[in-house]
Amino acid sequence: MSTLDLVWQAHKTADDLSNSLAVFYEDGYQAGITGLTESQRQTLAGQLGTLQRDLAKVGVVPPS
Repeated sequence: MSTLDLVWQAHKTADDLSNSLAVFYEDGYQAGITGLTESQRQTLAGQLGTLQRDLAKVGVVPPS
């Protein structure tokens, strides 16, 4: 897999995370909910972990 393919995969993963955040916000706002459910937190944590792994494949890692 080329580096550009890996960048595209990271972009798609980031888009999934962004979409989840937007849906959770919009659904919660309309319902008057002020927090996330445990299931939503787990979904976001999983997506964040995937994004971190995808970014690491292209050499993007958090500063130590």
